[in-house]
Amino acid sequence: MSTTLEETKKPAAVERPYESSFDPPGWVFDVRRLTAVSCVAAFAVGLWTLGGTNPRVLAGLLVVELVLMCLPWRVPRTMRSGLSFWTETLCGLLAPIGSLVLTAVTRPDWLGRGAAWWWYPIAVAVTGGLVALSNMRMRSLLSGELAFVFGPTPRAHGAARAFASALCPVGEEAVFRAPVLLASATTPLGLLGAIAFVARHHIQPGTNRRGTTRSTAVEISAAAALLLLTVASGSIYPALLAHVLNNIPTVVLELQRDNDDRGWA
Repeated sequence: MSTTLEETKKPAAVERPYESSFDPPGWVFDVRRLTAVSCVAAFAVGLWTLGGTNPRVLAGLLVVELVLMCLPWRVPRTMRSGLSFWTETLCGLLAPIGSLVLTAVTRPDWLGRGAAWWWYPIAVAVTGGLVALSNMRMRSLLSGELAFVFGPTPRAHGAARAFASALCPVGEEAVFRAPVLLASATTPLGLLGAIAFVARHHIQPGTNRRGTTRSTAVEISAAAALLLLTVASGSIYPALLAHVLNNIPTVVLELQRDNDDRGWA
C-alpha cells in the first residue's frame, strides 16, 4: 500500500508555554535563607563603616542585589524562558559586575599590589585541594561523561550558568576579598566577607545544586582559603587565580551539556 508525502510527515513538536518568572504564592523564607540574608547584610554594613566612596558603593550594590535575589523567583527554573533565566542570573551578579565597573573607573590602590611569585603555586595547590574536596572527577569531565550524567539543558540556561561561573571569580574577589586590603588587620571585615561569600549562594530559592554537606564544606573551605591567600600575600591576585581555576570545570561542564531547547529561547 502506498503512502502520500503528507502521511509520512512527523507531527510538529508542540511548543510548551513558558512559566512566569515569579511565583508569589510559593515565596517562602526558611531559616537557611534568612540566615544567609543576615550574613550578607552584615557584610554590607561592615563595608559602609569603612567609609570612602568605593566601599559604600559596594555596600549599596550588595543591598540592592540582596533585594533582587530575595524576589519570589519561580522554581524549578527549567520551565522558564531563557530571558527570564538570564534576568535572574544578572540580578544575582549585580554586585560582582558593579564592582568590576567601579574598579575600572576608580583604579583603587589594591589593584596595583602584586604578590611574591611563590604565592601562585600555592594558589594552584589550593585549587587542587578544593577540586579534590568537591569530588569533581576530572577524567569524567574531560571525556564528557559528567555532562551526560547531568543531562541536557536549555541552551540559554546553560549559557547563563557558564557566564556566571566565568565572571564570578573576578567580581567576587573585588567584592569580598579586596576590601580586606583597605582595612586594619584587627577588623572583622575579612571574616564577615568570607561568611557573606558563602551565604550569598544560599539566598535565591531552590537548592541551586547546593545545600549538601559536601558542597557546603567546599564553600566554607574556599572562603577560608581565599581569605588567607589575600591576607597573607597582601594581594588579591593569588586568590583570584585559585578562584578562576576552581570555576573552570563548571564552565566546561555547562558548555558540554546537550541543548534541550524544545522550542525555547
